[in-house]
Amino acid sequence: MGSPKLFITGATGYIGGSVLNKIVETHPNFHITALMRSATSDFISRYPNVSVVQGTFDNFQVIENAAQDADIVIHTGDIDHPGCAKAILSGLAKKTSKSFLVHLTGTACISDMNEQSWEGKVNPRIWDDIQDEDEIYNLPETVWHHAIDRWIADASNDKVKTVTICPPDLYGQSTTVGSRTTYLVPEYVAAIIKYKEAFYLGEGQNMRAVTHIEDLTELFVLVLDKYLEGDKDLQYGREGFYFATTDEVAWKSTATAINKIGQEQGWLSAGTPTVSWTKEQLAAVVPDRSTLALYIWGSNSRARSTRAKKLGWKPHGPSFWQALPQDCQVAADRQPFSAIGIL
Repeated sequence: MGSPKLFITGATGYIGGSVLNKIVETHPNFHITALMRSATSDFISRYPNVSVVQGTFDNFQVIENAAQDADIVIHTGDIDHPGCAKAILSGLAKKTSKSFLVHLTGTACISDMNEQSWEGKVNPRIWDDIQDEDEIYNLPETVWHHAIDRWIADASNDKVKTVTICPPDLYGQSTTVGSRTTYLVPEYVAAIIKYKEAFYLGEGQNMRAVTHIEDLTELFVLVLDKYLEGDKDLQYGREGFYFATTDEVAWKSTATAINKIGQEQGWLSAGTPTVSWTKEQLAAVVPDRSTLALYIWGSNSRARSTRAKKLGWKPHGPSFWQALPQDCQVAADRQPFSAIGIL
């Protein structure tokens, strides 16, 4: 393959924008096209060699054509949009040459938020992307993300190779010209400013897997490089499911730390308490989507990245605790703010 043609969705999102930036840095010879409603002047200035195809996730024909014209597709846009996924797969299926699709998903698919016995408690179950390969593939299609994840896995064949990368909660500042923050810490900062107390569910011992955004982008590039090299260690389809986790945190400890940081930085009053909330209190943070707050701050989502590390992924970004003060300050400075409509 000469200079590959790459099509990316979600190019100004927290994840997609960071992935795009990393690919531009590491593979300046790629011919890159991004799906966007419209390109901002900042985007054009920063990425003068990135072509833009105008459209939304609802524009089936636009996406299908862009995928058909590409050698590689990186789908980091609306990962739960069935029409977008179908358009990408349709475009790749129409190609006469071989192609590669890297699809983003998330560890919401393995959350125990529907198992009431674990609310605010630590669940000893840690999912492994090799040992639990079959169980992951056979998850109910009703769990978040998984219906489309199955489509992607099942579409892999000799002509179209597919890989799914599954990060957990992310932290750190994005390098994109678009959304620079994710939701875990920023939404929590917004919530405790509003409610004037830091909170956790029940005992607060529920564990969340976490990864720095820079480490995630390096896994995307590693997977791309392995594909281009024809490395036989890179697996595809149902075996090509890669967790991207580096650490995990208990939410009571996190809430306590954020409260302390907030008081030190001055966006929380001295003496702000850290308290246990009930399930009903937590659900009320997002009254129209009561399970969302429970998922983010009250459930367990634990995963082990055996497959990615076996492939050669070596995460080295700042730890969650090292990045937390900056993440908190940036979030506090941006109030009122809501990445996913919580507040």
